[in-house]
Amino acid sequence: MMTRPRLTAVSTAGALCLAALAATSGCSQATVGNSSGPTSVPAPASTGTDTPPAAAAQAPGSSTADAPTSHGVTCFGDLSGGLGAGQAPSVPGFPGMSVIGFGAQASSFIAPTTVLSKAPPAISGGTLMVLPGDLVAVAADPDRDQVYVVDLYDLQVTATIALLPGDEPGRVIADAAGRVEVALRGGGAIVTIDPVAGTILQRREVCAAPRGLAYDAKSDLIHVACAGGELVSLPAVGGNAVRRLQLDPDLRDVVVEGDHLRVSRFRSAEILTVDANGAVSARTRLGAFRSANARGGQSFTPAVAWRMVGVPGGGLAMVHQRGVDDEIQRGQPGHVVVGSYGGGAMPFPGKSRGCDGVVHSAISRVKLDGSISNGPALPDVPLPVDLAVSADGQHVAIVSAGNDGTQFPSITTGPVMGVHVSDIDMATGGTSTSCIPDAGPMDCWGTTSMEYCGTAQSMRGQGIAVAFTKSGTLLVQSREPALLKVGGQRVTLSDDSRRDTGHSLFHVNAGAGLACASCHPEGSDDGRAWNFTCTGLRRTQSLQTGIRGTEPFHWDGDERDFSQLARDVFTGRMSGPELMADQTDAVLTWLDGQPRVKRTAPADPAAVGRGQAIFNRPTDGTSCATCHAGPGMTNSKTVDVGTGGALQVPSLVGLANHPPYMHNGCAATLLDRFNPACGGGDKHGVTSPLAASELADLVSYLQTL
Repeated sequence: MMTRPRLTAVSTAGALCLAALAATSGCSQATVGNSSGPTSVPAPASTGTDTPPAAAAQAPGSSTADAPTSHGVTCFGDLSGGLGAGQAPSVPGFPGMSVIGFGAQASSFIAPTTVLSKAPPAISGGTLMVLPGDLVAVAADPDRDQVYVVDLYDLQVTATIALLPGDEPGRVIADAAGRVEVALRGGGAIVTIDPVAGTILQRREVCAAPRGLAYDAKSDLIHVACAGGELVSLPAVGGNAVRRLQLDPDLRDVVVEGDHLRVSRFRSAEILTVDANGAVSARTRLGAFRSANARGGQSFTPAVAWRMVGVPGGGLAMVHQRGVDDEIQRGQPGHVVVGSYGGGAMPFPGKSRGCDGVVHSAISRVKLDGSISNGPALPDVPLPVDLAVSADGQHVAIVSAGNDGTQFPSITTGPVMGVHVSDIDMATGGTSTSCIPDAGPMDCWGTTSMEYCGTAQSMRGQGIAVAFTKSGTLLVQSREPALLKVGGQRVTLSDDSRRDTGHSLFHVNAGAGLACASCHPEGSDDGRAWNFTCTGLRRTQSLQTGIRGTEPFHWDGDERDFSQLARDVFTGRMSGPELMADQTDAVLTWLDGQPRVKRTAPADPAAVGRGQAIFNRPTDGTSCATCHAGPGMTNSKTVDVGTGGALQVPSLVGLANHPPYMHNGCAATLLDRFNPACGGGDKHGVTSPLAASELADLVSYLQTL
């Protein structure tokens, strides 16, 4: 471990958002009012009920809490000399805000820059469970590859169970016999633990990247949802899988409801209903959201379903993010619109600036009858990585990993909280306003019991998981330091510090309710295409490709290096303070040390081989490998391939894990990329002579990168 003391400028501990967003190009035309142009891909819609797959596409619906407010949008031209007095553009959601210097709001203090030799994994959350009887809790620790068994009566750790390096334990469940199952996100397996003896009973391979777990008491089966789209069912007592389904990719959580399963998808926040025969019988998409109190009435759609859980009495609750679909005006490198992503110097007249971010958190509820309650905007609650519902079904608790609980003053709203408790009706929209403007600084909303409020308020550390006991005690797990908060008491889980500056900056609230991981959850991407004034749609790029040495950055290649990107995006658009050179370097080091999501071995190795030959075939310079070569599968050049101007050649590393494709997200699948209307035709590699079978082989190879 290397530690270098430095004078740092930090607000809410700082963050560096790396959203793959191109800067506004020269443009003189002006438009007035909010854009109704293309939205994120895929664009969620809500029917208010579960929708059969065949009908899902024709089921519009949204949540409109207030009448939208129109704001002018100006495309401005050459800013090479900056904007002078009186030249500030009108910004959607930030009338009168100017393009100004940065960093004036930061507070300075001495803190070390620490770079661990082994990068800790990105935060995924949801690693805590209270066992029946309220006497024992089990906490998984993905940073230290350990599982802790905690006696809640004596408030002590009774067992620390070591796993293999890189196992990254995640979700935790228990079966009827008292055995505990833990998903190993990096180990491709689930591990069965005896919590009394504190020992591992068995380890079973399930899929390359297990994510969600559920126990079905009726069938005595464990259901495992995997990032690759597999849904695997295994006997709780042990043995091989009895059913293996292939669903849509990017599965997250699974909940048992009667004789069917509800499975969430991470980036899209879509919920699949799987019937007893293993068929997807319905797809539920949460509704769009619009409120005059949230960014002046711009439209938001759901994404990034951090956690989905069952609600006592039936139904589901999901904590997720929403991203804005309407236009964002942000300037161009070196002359950005300060606060255009949120937390700017000037909020809407009479409104809290906390509701003006391009991303906010929310809790939505799907009831037994299929109706959907879309919760209000929860600003200043970045990275809501876990959700718990009390045993009586009356309260919900969420943990905000972006607010690390150390009470650094926020630029916008003062101290921020890492844990929040609310009446379930208020949090999910039943009796609430369209935006809770002080959500971040408040530990409790509505008529929540003061007992819960005290627990939330006294939390210190970076919360990653939350749970209720049946009797109503609130438990919170902290990543760093590793501890468990039980009501008003604390239990140390480990003394091994995993503090890493790059990890911290990537996840922590920059001061405007946004973190790097808001757009790049789990160090990757949110699957959205953002709509920028003049520039158009720009899809968030994955950061799991290795980015050091691939400058310039962003789709248009307009961020010459990481220092400029930090200044323009984090300090400027996200309203954060200046970062020091060693801080930005620490972020790069952490990002490039992240493990990539593992994929299941290809079903047809021969097709992969044929596709690789097509990819690398010798031609006149128009093959795929002409531009996509080397360890990063990119030459880092800016090239016009017929898709709307010169753009950076993206890395193809981990390609299969990051749909949609192309700079504007026009290709929902890899095969769609070869549609000339989206992919640029033969100017983007000569593929028109390929037969359908050859394209299928090429896609098979691309999926292995």
